Amino acid sequence: MKGNFFRGNLVIGNPPVQVSLDNTSSGGLDIKNQADPGANVFEGNVCGSAINAPCSSVAPSLTASPNPIPITGSSVTGQTTLSWNAPDAQVIEIHIGSPSGTVLTEQGNRGSIQTGAWVSDGLTFYLQDVTGGNPLTSDYTLATLVVHLQKPGQAALWNRRSVWVAGASAIPLLGLVLCGLVWRRRS
Repeated sequence: MKGNFFRGNLVIGNPPVQVSLDNTSSGGLDIKNQADPGANVFEGNVCGSAINAPCSSVAPSLTASPNPIPITGSSVTGQTTLSWNAPDAQVIEIHIGSPSGTVLTEQGNRGSIQTGAWVSDGLTFYLQDVTGGNPLTSDYTLATLVVHLQKPGQAALWNRRSVWVAGASAIPLLGLVLCGLVWRRRS
């Protein structure tokens, strides 16, 4: 096989070599690319082990601290610190509102940045892989993050009107796969 793109897959859980009865040469690998090096493209995949295929054991992440952002008085905006880890990217951008929205920062694949006091409730940030001039489309969105505001005493009400929704990423942890979660507010 050649000329194929393998992008954004979670491949984990193949048996280790000691229980692989009919194919002991694979060593229980999650991905074994037998094509010539460079014949296929592997981007943003998460796996436990691979040969001839770059595969991160950590999924890309984008987090905010604090989230929700505590606010007081008549404030309608707040400030937070965004942190990211994008192991398979070389250069990232964080965009506001959409994959091609206003650029907050362009940096390396791991870091953090503090926003100003302009973050509004429900604002979405997009972690984009712009390595090698990748276009600002959802195909190169590594992670999204919705940030909320919280006034004092609002926690109980907030919890009753919210729901967890599985996101597009996953993180292998202690042999388990945990779905990345996105916090969404019910209308």
